[in-house]
This record gives sequence, structure tokens and C-alpha cells, in this order.
Amino acid sequence: MRVVLVNPSMDAGKLGTWAALMEPMPVLGLAYLVAAVEAAGHTVTAIDQFAEGLTMKRLIRRIVDFDPDVLGIGMLTPSAPLCADIATVTKEFMPSVRVVVGNVHADVMAREVLARTCFDVVVHGEGEHTFPELLEAFSQGRQADLDGVAGISYRDSAGDVIRTVSRPRIADLDSLALPKWDAFPIHRYGLLPLADLAKPTLVMGASRGCPYRCEFCSLLHAGSAYRKRNPVKIADEFEHLHRRYGVKQVGFVDPIFPLDKATMHGFCNELINRRLNEKVAWISETRVDRVDRDSLRLMKAAGCGRLLFGIESGVDMLLENVNKTFTTEKVRHTVELCRSEGISTVGLFMIGLPGETEDMTWQTIDFACGLGLDFAKFAITIPYPGSQLFDDLRAEGRLDRDDWENFSTFQPDPKLLPFVPRQVTPEALIRLQKEATRRFYMRPRVVARQLLGLRTMTASQVWNGVRSVIA
Repeated sequence: MRVVLVNPSMDAGKLGTWAALMEPMPVLGLAYLVAAVEAAGHTVTAIDQFAEGLTMKRLIRRIVDFDPDVLGIGMLTPSAPLCADIATVTKEFMPSVRVVVGNVHADVMAREVLARTCFDVVVHGEGEHTFPELLEAFSQGRQADLDGVAGISYRDSAGDVIRTVSRPRIADLDSLALPKWDAFPIHRYGLLPLADLAKPTLVMGASRGCPYRCEFCSLLHAGSAYRKRNPVKIADEFEHLHRRYGVKQVGFVDPIFPLDKATMHGFCNELINRRLNEKVAWISETRVDRVDRDSLRLMKAAGCGRLLFGIESGVDMLLENVNKTFTTEKVRHTVELCRSEGISTVGLFMIGLPGETEDMTWQTIDFACGLGLDFAKFAITIPYPGSQLFDDLRAEGRLDRDDWENFSTFQPDPKLLPFVPRQVTPEALIRLQKEATRRFYMRPRVVARQLLGLRTMTASQVWNGVRSVIA
């Protein structure tokens, strides 16, 4: 079969001046699917609408020119309406094409998604085994027998939504074919200005799942099925990215990497032994309670240049409310350790957590500015489908809406914010987000550190950042 996989763009107009800071990031899930579909003997291409800056007209022309039997689309919450537009217009030109959607939003909201006739099938969870099996069913003309494919939802001939038996999570991640990046515009990719150390850059995963249960995280819908790869295999893929694609920086997309010392030691020592630490930098997101001085020292020696920490708040009560299970004191200690070991840091903060007041937000801003972080990102709290926060708000009747394009952590219109704590106003949240960003980055020592030391932002990125907080 002929298959085209699409990473949709997003409505940049919904981000206001923040849109200037966005850059396309590598789409790991689709790269895994390209490899899986090829291995199953099908003809496949990928189109990254966001990275290539394609208008809807140009995207549809690319799809139609490929003449696919199946169109696969990755659906995240803010892009859900655009996914529907892509599917609808494609079917106007190619009525027989089957449209399959996956990723978190489609997985969680499958019944709602399939209520729109432009979509035929939702793939739940991991797609590397499910999607090729679905293609095999299609190729044999077994549309009426899709209930034999585990891990999907579809509409039957009567229009009813059928969900098949769940498919177990992939236990052996190292059994998967390496992601196929040849089909993607890799030289257009970055990891956002606060995470870029060198280019070209690509991403990889050393594990899947997460043993923690932060209430705002959409990974909760998948449970805590944490699985990790062999550190030698992780290093093999790392080396493959450098040798085949000329990558100079690797970003790990795991919720937490490294999670355990055994994996960290094995992986870091492999990089050092292969001298990859001299050729490729890497970054990762981890938790402040998962690293210590010895770990940081080895990670630095292995080429780790920057760590991202989901700090979220400078108020211990708010951290406890969302089940973060660490304290602000632990945050201070870990950021200081990173500075002393020469690893730059990014703090990820959330404004408008459940129970948050304006005074608490100011505590978070002051906390962020006093930590010695190199970068900080302040996002407005959004209750994404799949999170406990989303489920709780729906149960309370406070989230009866489906304008998914407005579920953005950088929503500039206070009237469109999907969730605001009772103790603050929407206007205050947006004002505080800008003030937090302005106060953090407009400090003389931060400007000097960026210009004289880190040098990871271009002049245009710096200017766009200034515009985003003064507009």
C-alpha cells in the first residue's frame, strides 16, 4: 500500500507575538512509523507541514500527488481542528483514501474524533505494531473485519464506534527499527532557542512511560508502564544519528532521562569510550530528585551540555497539589549542583496551577529569578486530555468545551483560556506570564551571560523574545 504520514502545523495566530519564538522540532513518533511501515513492505513518505511551512493548498497537493491509499496524521490537542481540515479536504480529492489518526489527543478523545466522518480509524497508544497490522487488514480488503486488529477504534457500517481489544505496550523497545529520518527536513529542526546547543539536531528516546503521576501530564492516560532501553543500544542509535545524518546535538524526549544510575552510567561510559562526547552534545529533561553530583559530573564528561527541569512552581503547596513529590529546597540544591559542574539549566514553570493565587505566581517568579538558571520558560497551565487535571475539571463541569485550537500554553487572548484558577482572572494570568518572562530575561546578568557565554540564541531570536514580552 501507499502511505503518507503528516505532521500537521498549528494556527500560529493563536499564539500572538509568542509565535515568533516557535521553531519546528523533530517528530520522533512519525520517524518510528516510517521505519515500521517500510519494514512491513509498504511505500511510505512523510510530510512535516510545520517544518516546511506548507499552506493547506500546498500540503493537499503534496498528498494528492503521492496518491496514497492511507493518510496517517499525528493529532495533538491544539492541532485537532487542523487535522480534521486536512482529512476533509483530502477526501474531497480522494474519496477512497482511508484516514488514520494517532497520538495523545486522538487516543484519549477517540469517540469524539470518530464522530467526524473525515476520520476512519484511531490508533491507540504505540503505533509501531498496530499501524502495519491495520495496513495489512486494509490491503486484504478486510474493512469489515477491523475488530481483529488490536489497539484501534473505528466506525462500523452502521456508523457505531467500535473499540477493539487493547494492545499491550511494547516491552522490548530495542526490537523496534531505528527511526527513519531520511524522509524529514532535518536541517530545519531545532529544540527551541532555550534548548539548542548545536545544529543539525535530532531527537531520540531512551525509554517510554513514566513512573510518576503529575496531575497535569497527559501521559497519565497511558498509565505508568515505564520501559527502558539497553544503554549500549541507546549509544548505538546516538552514534547512528551522528554518522548517518551529521547530527551535532541529540535531544532526549523521555519525560525523565536518565531515570536510574545504571542506565546513566552505561550510556555515558559508552559515549566516552567511543569518543562521541567530543563530537555530539546532548540535552535531556529530568527531575531535580533524580541526579546528584557524581551523576552530573559523569554526564558532563559524556557530552551533556544542558538539562531541563520541570520545576513548575516556587510554592511547595502548589507542587504538592499536582503531585510533584519534591520541594523547592530540592530544586535550589540541584540547580546549584548543575552550575558547579558546568551544566547549563532550563527551568520549566507553570502559571495558573490549581489553587494558585496572584501572590503565589509572584513567589514563583521571584523563585525562578533567584535560582541561577540559565533559561526559564513560563507556560500557562492547560488541562490537556489524558491528564488527571482534565478529568477532574470535566467532572466538576468546569471544562465543557472542545475549541481545541485554544488549548495553548501561550494563549494571548484571556477570553479563550480553557482553565483559570478561581483565585485569579484570565487577564492577570496573561499579564503575569509576560511579566515573568520579562523579569527573568531582562536582568543585566542574564543578558551578559547569554551574550558572552552561552550564545545559543541568534540576534533574531533575542529580538523576537523581547517583542513577545513588550507587545
